[in-house]
Amino acid sequence: MTRDHRRLAAIVSFDVAGYSRLMGADESGTLASLKAHRRELIDPKIAEHEGRIVKTTGDGLLVEFASVVDAVRCAVEVQRGMAERNAGALPDKRLDFRIGINVGDIIIDGDDIFGDGVNVAARLEALAEPGGICVSRVVRDQVLDKLSFSFEDLGKQEVKNIVHPVEVFRVAIDSAGPVSTSPTAAGRTRTSPHPSTRRSRPGRALLAVAVLAILGLAAWSAYRALVSPAVVVPYSAQDRRMTFAVLPFHAPAGDAGAVSVAAATTDAAIAVEEGNVVWAQVASRRSVGQALAQHTGARDIGKALDVHFLIRGNVTPAASGYRVEMLMVDVSTERAIGTKSLPVAADAVMPRREDLQGALGMLTYNALQSEVQRARAKPAQALDVRDLSFRAYVDWGEHKQHRDEKGAYVAATDLLNRALALAPDDPLALYLTAQVNLCDCVNGWSKNVEEQQAIGAAALEKYLRHDPDSPRMLNLKSELFALHGRYEESLLVTESVLKRNPDNTEAQWDEAYALLKLGRPKDASAVIDKVLASGAPTGADVAALAAAVDFTLGRYDDAARMARSAVTGLSHDDLRNSRLGAVGLTLVAAEARLGHAAQARAALADFEAAVPGVQSIAAIKAWMHPAADLAGFQPLFDGLRLAGIHD
Repeated sequence: MTRDHRRLAAIVSFDVAGYSRLMGADESGTLASLKAHRRELIDPKIAEHEGRIVKTTGDGLLVEFASVVDAVRCAVEVQRGMAERNAGALPDKRLDFRIGINVGDIIIDGDDIFGDGVNVAARLEALAEPGGICVSRVVRDQVLDKLSFSFEDLGKQEVKNIVHPVEVFRVAIDSAGPVSTSPTAAGRTRTSPHPSTRRSRPGRALLAVAVLAILGLAAWSAYRALVSPAVVVPYSAQDRRMTFAVLPFHAPAGDAGAVSVAAATTDAAIAVEEGNVVWAQVASRRSVGQALAQHTGARDIGKALDVHFLIRGNVTPAASGYRVEMLMVDVSTERAIGTKSLPVAADAVMPRREDLQGALGMLTYNALQSEVQRARAKPAQALDVRDLSFRAYVDWGEHKQHRDEKGAYVAATDLLNRALALAPDDPLALYLTAQVNLCDCVNGWSKNVEEQQAIGAAALEKYLRHDPDSPRMLNLKSELFALHGRYEESLLVTESVLKRNPDNTEAQWDEAYALLKLGRPKDASAVIDKVLASGAPTGADVAALAAAVDFTLGRYDDAARMARSAVTGLSHDDLRNSRLGAVGLTLVAAEARLGHAAQARAALADFEAAVPGVQSIAAIKAWMHPAADLAGFQPLFDGLRLAGIHD
């Protein structure tokens, strides 16, 4: 009887993500790019770590190593190298590999290898994300104490043609190497500057935006060769942009209540700004006290503290308690560049936490605008990562104020791609890339939302590795889950945010949306009522969700009122959005349910003007995005029939 020739080996399976799509778009270019990556990076790395290429499969490789440590090191270095080579490449041109690694007994047949060990490696590769690595438990166990990065447990996975479930672990590639010195504030609330009152919520309208041809790869390479802007790590002692000092808020002498409010609000403002590490650097309390003991003028205080901005506040009595007036002062001009006024209830010692965060966010945005204005005089080649990211956010906001959503995306993406080409791991650039790409404001004009969603999701996950407790990024993650119908998981993420800050309005609205989709409209209504009672600012997307909840509960008067408010607040692109613009149908159906035939016809005419050609129930069902608030809700379609829409 012939005995199989076997040996134990580490098996690595490589595969190009989306290879068929890439070949369909540009066969010769994709093939040339793959060959270049192999020739210049992959094959040399395999040889360096003493691996053997067993065979190629057109878009993939099967490699064996005698050492599992060498196999994992090689895979990590290849993925890192690919990330660098892909920097600045257009999304439809970049090649991303998935890699799976297993250790097992293999059958040798000439130069080829077979067996379950090989099959498991292939299944692990299929489970990996583009640019990622998945390994089996035996691989994880053998390298855990020998390599300097961590593993995320993905649990047991049922895979094709393997009898027993495979325990899968994702390699946290970014955790390898030296520990980052970028400051973080785990557990603190982060408030980002916000250019408009309407939030960019991907779960309430399809996340994404079209990939635009920012710079061709060749042009970008030439640009990189000509200029070398400084790469800044947020926040180094040398970088004094977006630097702040919170001065003790002032209260009238002899008013003990006002003094308490001033002290509590000062402490809260410092905590908010200190937690806002992705945007700001804040002078210590001790240094502020020392500066105030020696100086009184804003310019002198700022010079002593080496900051660009001062946050001041005054507390005054009001009819129902107190009022806090906050100012953002530009040290260079000694002028206030923004003011905010907040009420303090008679039984409270400071403004509502969410209101304070929002006010400081707007004041910080005023400071950001000043920094960008200062940088506009710089030549393009002198812009560093921080300049590019700051300008991306401000330009995005300015275009959005004019309801130019496509222009907003073009302006921001151009700058952010330049920033990430210089520093692929820069936290601020990743933060903004996630926010811009996962914005509900783009679906009305984007032609490839799925690809933009993938770009945003990748940036989101990468940012969360730097700052896993960021409320804004966790809210985006919750909304991503909801967009894909994973409402229970969405609720879990939202609950983690609300546990730290029960007043986080965005998380509350995400909670209400998930509850509605889970068939719990009464619970969703309770959340909405709580937020509305708090007086928190709302936008058109919020009104649309409230209208959907009211409609589901048969409160058609309220549904019509909220839907009309939402439609009035939406841009033309929003109205065409198959997620957010569907609120126009809620208005039609609610008016019809109320017997308001004329109002229903008028609302229907407005909808058809915004979305021409969608004039039957079948067409509406095909047009509506699955994430639309009332997608698939039969009473909505019954109401549309009452309005005269045929099947």
